[in-house]
Amino acid sequence: MDQQFVDSLDPAVALALGRYGVRSATRALRQHDPDLLRSSLLATGLAGCLEDDDARDLMVGLALPWYVARQLRVPPEAMFTDVADRLPNGTVAEVFRTFGTRTDITLEAFGWQLVTTPDGPDFCPV
Repeated sequence: MDQQFVDSLDPAVALALGRYGVRSATRALRQHDPDLLRSSLLATGLAGCLEDDDARDLMVGLALPWYVARQLRVPPEAMFTDVADRLPNGTVAEVFRTFGTRTDITLEAFGWQLVTTPDGPDFCPV
């Protein structure tokens, strides 16, 4: 994907992409589906490319797919690098590459908690 494609998107879709990314991470955990998790990360990455936010805000959202990757026994580094390679070069892709290599991620440290619902596991902010 190139920057021209990202530039063609309406910035208003960033919120929808971000929500899709969070919800899809939850669904990926429930369904044990690495492909859905990859879609979650791509949506989160596109949202990040459309917003001019602090990289720390992006990392809060990346904690969920990082955690889910570990639960699915998929190396976060490989998945995050794969998605980063699909994003335009820049800050968001670099955050993905760096974040995927981390080993100190906990949900609590990034303001999340795992809860059990009648539909299965879910995440909510602390």
